[in-house]
Amino acid sequence: MYRLAEDAAITMMLSKRVLYFRLKMLLILSVIWILFGFLFLFNILEIEKQLLSNRSLIIFCLTFAIIGLVISSALIFYLKTAFRRYPLWISFLLKLALAFGLFVLVAFCMLAAYFVFSYHGSLSQFTTRFFEDVFFTRGFLILMADLALLTLISLILLEVTDKYGPGGFWSMMRGEYHRPQKESRIFIFLDINNATTIAEKIGHEQYFLLLKDFFADITNPVLANGGEIYQYVGDEVVLSWKASLENKIYALRFIRQAFYILRRRERYYTRQYSVAPTFKAGIHSGEVTSGFVGIIKKDLVYSGDTLNTAARLRGKCHELQQSFILSGEFMNDFHQPFAYKITGIGEMELKGRMEKERLFSLEFE
Repeated sequence: MYRLAEDAAITMMLSKRVLYFRLKMLLILSVIWILFGFLFLFNILEIEKQLLSNRSLIIFCLTFAIIGLVISSALIFYLKTAFRRYPLWISFLLKLALAFGLFVLVAFCMLAAYFVFSYHGSLSQFTTRFFEDVFFTRGFLILMADLALLTLISLILLEVTDKYGPGGFWSMMRGEYHRPQKESRIFIFLDINNATTIAEKIGHEQYFLLLKDFFADITNPVLANGGEIYQYVGDEVVLSWKASLENKIYALRFIRQAFYILRRRERYYTRQYSVAPTFKAGIHSGEVTSGFVGIIKKDLVYSGDTLNTAARLRGKCHELQQSFILSGEFMNDFHQPFAYKITGIGEMELKGRMEKERLFSLEFE
């Protein structure tokens, strides 16, 4: 009964956090659409000066805002993750085509509503005026080109956000990491158990598809717990949080939620790849130096002994036959939370470190 209640709570929390992230992106895109809408309207009026002579400017802008809201919602809640198995350029073309089709559908519904509630005349008169005054004008062609451009900008913004992660792109734009700075962070080094054996068993192409599904499945728990995906390295992913007692709880919650999500997906993985992946992880916290590096390709980089230690802890999992290992630094001023079993392993030497590190194992009750 407790496990069922916990699964329901996890699902609800994941849904809320992911919904919050998507609504935040929707707000940003909607504002961009509205701002560009005024620019596009100015361009249209330069060509078709009589376009709004007998029409309300407010209604025109409101209509554009509604269209932008609908298309932005489609891009974020459906099209953002659609066609991810296709090459990027094909995915872009398909998304653009669907966004244009959606625009036509929304515009048709609005025209139908205008005809039913506001137009005083016959359908044939309405159709004739639409084609003469709107469809066959240069202003309409400009509007179509502007909508295509804005949809493309929205897709690029979503792709850039995916590249840098939630908040990463805006941190770069604000210059937050323009100069190197020291900060305390939590790191989780996580990879798939028996990765080489699995790759040899199912083949490297199938293994790559399994990796894509695996990383997709653990992304929701990352978002749900406010984590940052620092980097992917082969079958390994490195996650990070700013160090705090609250974020230590979130880091452990991520491990727990990802563990049970993969358990619930065992049947899918077995059917699709004939093997269900599990993972191991090393968790450590400490001081790092962070900043953006690169000239033709920028990346946010963390450097310091903290990352090396987290990687060594992950490597100790197989040796100690433990799935998850925590460092003594992570456990400082931190008490065992409910439903987590944290057991001391003892002090051990880690490669590249002079001092021994206290290690703890993590299990779920």
